[in-house]
Amino acid sequence: MESDSKLEDLRSALSCVFEKLGAESLTEPDRVELVARAEGVQDQIDAIQDVIDDEEHVPMRTTPVPEPSGDRLF
Repeated sequence: MESDSKLEDLRSALSCVFEKLGAESLTEPDRVELVARAEGVQDQIDAIQDVIDDEEHVPMRTTPVPEPSGDRLF
């Protein structure tokens, strides 16, 4: 599924951002920018996950069985 691949890519990107946030050599402006990026990536992950969750909860459509009529062929 394409959304699963996109979700994994975003999670990987978020993981990289968190690793960079752990670096002691970051300046405060860099840290603020990384946090903003992390929030954006997390928002995208949440949106994709919501779509996946919605698709899983959509009830299956079934064709109603017609009522038998009084006219029998046999």
